[in-house]
Amino acid sequence: MEDQNISNSSLFGSPSVEMLTSSTVLGLCCVLGVPGNLAVLVMLAQHLKEGSFTPKLMLSLAVSDLLSLIFLPVWIYALLNGWVFGRGLCKLFSYAVYWSLYSSVFSVTLLSVQRYLQVLYPQRWAKLGRKGQNGLIFGIWASSGALASYALYYRSVEQKKDGLLHCYQDYRNNLEKIIVLLVETLVMFIVPLFSLLCFYLRLHQRISRSASFSSHRLTKLAVRIVVAFFIFSTPCMINNVVSMVVSWKSDASHNVTGALFFINSCVNPFLYAFSARALRCRSGHSDEPQQIQNETV
Repeated sequence: MEDQNISNSSLFGSPSVEMLTSSTVLGLCCVLGVPGNLAVLVMLAQHLKEGSFTPKLMLSLAVSDLLSLIFLPVWIYALLNGWVFGRGLCKLFSYAVYWSLYSSVFSVTLLSVQRYLQVLYPQRWAKLGRKGQNGLIFGIWASSGALASYALYYRSVEQKKDGLLHCYQDYRNNLEKIIVLLVETLVMFIVPLFSLLCFYLRLHQRISRSASFSSHRLTKLAVRIVVAFFIFSTPCMINNVVSMVVSWKSDASHNVTGALFFINSCVNPFLYAFSARALRCRSGHSDEPQQIQNETV
């Protein structure tokens, strides 16, 4: 994802297959994901006053996904027609997208931590209080903004051999490239994925003892979250690893895997929207079903 170049071949011929594929995937993500996340925002906004943390965290996820998707028309245009928006907007748009992607991943990860603590250790979670919960959400966005700041430094616009302008990641040397890609792969994929698997596996082991319908709903949601995150993030992160160990690079692989990464932001609102009703029905100020709390204390 870091080395994804926004390029154009339309001035010298018809767009390539990978450009058409990438732009089609990004277009579908925008058409489906933007209305989906807006619907989630409207649905969850009315439940914020209940004091429940789950809707707030889902709202944070929907906002981050929405921010990553609303810039897609710009990237689609640049993919097919070259970057014509200047260096400043190249840095700004790239920073906004990376900020939202980090926030989305962190929100999903925090949701797994939240469900784990609320089900297995509800009293400890209750001690955190509303201020502590709000602080966690603020921490997501603050840390995401800090981690995404490398886009402001490395993103640049340059004319390549094809005579076209590219908004791309301009590393001064290979070491800088490896460090950035390594941090991105660890923070956006390896650590969140293992956290999801660890917390949800432990959660599944406990709630599987209960025959309640709500427990089965929660288990199914957990599986969907992990599977969706793994499917759509893995190709991009594999591409990052390949870029770290070999000097060869392919614009086609960067563009296609980068486009696939955005599908997760498109799928998230549907996953959480289906679960939101059950979660809200079980939500009081404790934000956790009393039945499961009693079983796990």
